[in-house]
Parts: sequence; structure tokens; C-alpha cells
Amino acid sequence: MKEIAVVGPGLMGLGIAQVAAAAGWKVWLVGRDAAAAAAGHARLASHLERQVARGRLDRTGADALLAQVGAVADDTELAGCELAIECVPEDRALKLGVLSRLQDALPAGTLIATNTSGLPVTGLAATLRRPDRFVGLHFFSPVERMKLVEVVRGAATGEATLREALAFVEGLGQTAIVVRDGPGFFTSRVFAAYLDEALAMVAEGVAPASIEQAALSLGRAVGPLAVLDDVSLALNLQQIRQARADGLPSDRCRPLAAPVLEAMLAHGRGGRRQGGGFLDVAADGTRAPWRGLSDLFPLARAQPPLPRLALRLRAIEVLEALHCLEHGVIETADDADTASLLGLGFPRADGGVLRWAETQGLGRFVATCDALARDAGPRFLPSPWLRERAADGRGLRDRRAITKRNLPA
Repeated sequence: MKEIAVVGPGLMGLGIAQVAAAAGWKVWLVGRDAAAAAAGHARLASHLERQVARGRLDRTGADALLAQVGAVADDTELAGCELAIECVPEDRALKLGVLSRLQDALPAGTLIATNTSGLPVTGLAATLRRPDRFVGLHFFSPVERMKLVEVVRGAATGEATLREALAFVEGLGQTAIVVRDGPGFFTSRVFAAYLDEALAMVAEGVAPASIEQAALSLGRAVGPLAVLDDVSLALNLQQIRQARADGLPSDRCRPLAAPVLEAMLAHGRGGRRQGGGFLDVAADGTRAPWRGLSDLFPLARAQPPLPRLALRLRAIEVLEALHCLEHGVIETADDADTASLLGLGFPRADGGVLRWAETQGLGRFVATCDALARDAGPRFLPSPWLRERAADGRGLRDRRAITKRNLPA
């Protein structure tokens, strides 16, 4: 590939543009119009300047990267592109409109990708004349430092398309894992389970500082409430509402998270960039729980011990990863571990989300989950598939060996 288009010059789009330019591709930024594309180019220049100031790039390198990126004034300039990546916000109608625009502007058969973090690729492909030339490329922010890309294979994605997508990711110097299409793919499903367990604790009246400390005790760099604030509570609620609008089963619409997020948004707490969320940030960067939180969710008189909170946070994400492996969302346990380490901030010392479970022993993990189910709810109940593997001693050995993907030579 010589030229690519990045549609939606926001944070993710500009990150993808940077890594593609660094890998030698000519990148065209596409916005709502020429002015929006030019504004995106200016933001990229500012972003590169900040990286130079922080010592992450030298001046020569930053100038070379910026020279590789242009702003599209007219869609006819996309005629030479061999790939277009859609990076607009997680709104189905908006994405469908952009994809329709792209197929009209690009030569027939051009590879088109979406950077959606959770909307099913198969549904988005419905607007395209060549759904076989459509694939999901889920990058992580900040793209220049996060090395994982989920390559999402939709129901109509062709074998050649998948091969080209994997080659593109490899050419960027990123690590690709292939995941089956479905709400949340792998990483978003697993991380949502972890975040939603923290929100369930908030609703139960667990002290926010204890929730954050429990996560830090597991080796996380930041706590789940801080992550939600940084990502945006409003964005999380928007994703839930989109899932409901898509008619997804109730368990895929984050029932633990929705009432807590709705209550926070109703009180004007949309996240760090919207004036604050669960935590307030002081001038020196330190965080403290929002004082109004205890009015919304009164603290329970008896507070659970930190190890119990930590176990809930860890067990629920491991269970979700195991569900994904069981149902073929992810190909191998190795891919699950790679994704958790490179994309989810899972502590490296534990080896990955499923390696941790194997280290504990599946039998012991199943017993732990049964105990949690009695105390915290049936979401912790292990599946029959997991119980069988724990009982017969197989563990995940037959799902652990790295295998060649079933692709034609």
C-alpha cells in the first residue's frame, strides 16, 4: 500500500495517521469537509510538537511524519488510496453515512476498515456494495504507544481482505490478534466486565477509594473509576444506549453499569473532561472521590475487605475472557493473554488474563467463583465448559498452543 485515507481526524484517527506515516505510507486525513480535515492536520502538528517537547520524537522525525500526511480538500483526492480507515465516534448512523461516502469516493474493491471498539462489523458492512472488502481494525489509544490491534472478521469479510489487514498491521509494527465479530469483540467485553464490577461496587455503597486501592493492589496502573472518568462516563452510557437500540440481549447492555452511569450523568458528572466524574482532580493532579457521590450512593456501614474487592475485579474479567475463548470470540488462550497485556493494561507479572487463571489452577478458580456467586451474584457462576475442564484436569492446554490461522496459502 502506498496511500491510505484516515476518516475522522480526532484523537484515534490522528494516532493511526502518525503510525502509518512512520511506517512509510502517505496518509490523507478526511473530515466532514475541507476545513475539518485541515483542522485535523493542524492538531496533528501540535500533537507532534508535544511529543518533541517530551523527548519522544526528534525534530527531524516529527517534520518527516507531518510531511507524509495531507488534508483532503475534495473526495476525488482519495482515488489513489488502497485502504481507508473510518475513525468517527461510536454512533452507528454516523458510521454508516461515512462508509457510504467512502465507497462512492474510492475505486471499487478498495479495502475499507472501521476502527469501531464494539459495534458489530457485520452490521456496518450492510451498507457496502463489497462487504467482502470490509474489516474491523480496532486500534488502542494512544496508538503510537499501544501496540495491539484487534482485526475483526465480519461474516462477509473475505480471506484476501483478512490477509491484507494482517499485513497492514504487521507493517505498522503493531501486534494483531484476529477476533470473531460480535458486540465488544474481545478486549471491550473483558474490560467492560472489569469496569462494570467496579460500578456494581459503587451501587452497593463500597467506598470509591477502596475500589481504586483494590485495583492498584492487583498491579493496575490506575483504578477503574479513574479510567471511566478519563474515557468519559457519557461515552460509556452512549455505548450502552447504542447496544439497546441494536436490540442486543440485556446481558450485553451492561445492566450493572447503566443505572450508575445514568445517575451520574443526571447530576452533571460526565467524566474528567466534562467537569468531573467519580473523582475530582486537584491542580497537582491528585484525585479524590467526588463529595456528592455518597449522596447518590450512600456508603454501606460494613465495608468489605480490600482482598475481597480485588478478587471480584480479577475474577470477573478472567471469567469474561474464558467465555470469549469458550465461544470462539478469540482463537487461542495465547491471543487472550497478548490482548490483555498489550491492550488492557493487565499486569505483566501475572502473564496475561488466562495465564493467571492457569497459575491459580482452574479447580481453585472455579471454587472461588462459586463462592463469589453466593455473595455477589450469579454472574460469577462458571459455565459447564469451564467446570468440565477444571474437573478433568485438562485446563487450557489444548487451547494454549499457538496455532496457525486457518488461512489459504
